[in-house]
Amino acid sequence: MFEPSDAAPHPNPNVAALQATYRRWSDTRGGSAPEVLELFADEIEMRSVLGSEMPSELAGTHRSRAQAAEYFAALSRDWEMLYYDVERFIAEGDEVVMVGRCGYRNKTTGREVHTPKVDLWHFENGRATRFSEYYDTLGLATAADAAELV
Repeated sequence: MFEPSDAAPHPNPNVAALQATYRRWSDTRGGSAPEVLELFADEIEMRSVLGSEMPSELAGTHRSRAQAAEYFAALSRDWEMLYYDVERFIAEGDEVVMVGRCGYRNKTTGREVHTPKVDLWHFENGRATRFSEYYDTLGLATAADAAELV
C-alpha cells in the first residue's frame, strides 16, 4: 500500500519520480525493478546495509546499473514481497530520504521479516548516482536462516 497523497505531484522532480516508482514497486510486489533501474545513472553507488562478508547478491556495494539489476534479480528470486508501505519522503535539493516499512518472505525457508525501511537517494541531472538502504539485517538473516553470518 502506498501512503503519500496522490493529489498533486511533488514540486521536487526527484520526489515526484520516486513517488511513482515506489507506488509501482508496492503495487507490483517488487515486480517493477526495470522502472527502478531507469532512475539509476549508468554508474551508481548502490549500497546495502548488509556487509560484503554476507554471502548474498543483496550484500555490499553495486557500482553500475548492471550490478544493480543483479541485486534486484536476486531479491526477486529469493524473496516474496508481502507489502511495501511508504510513510513519507524527506527532500532537500538532490537528496531524498524515503521512510517506510516492508515485509518479505524467504522463498526457501518460508520465514518472514517485517522491518522499518529507509532509503537514501542522491540525484544528479535527474538520475540517481547514490542509493543506500537500511533495514533489519538480523531479521533478514534470521528469515534466510543465515543469522550466524551477520
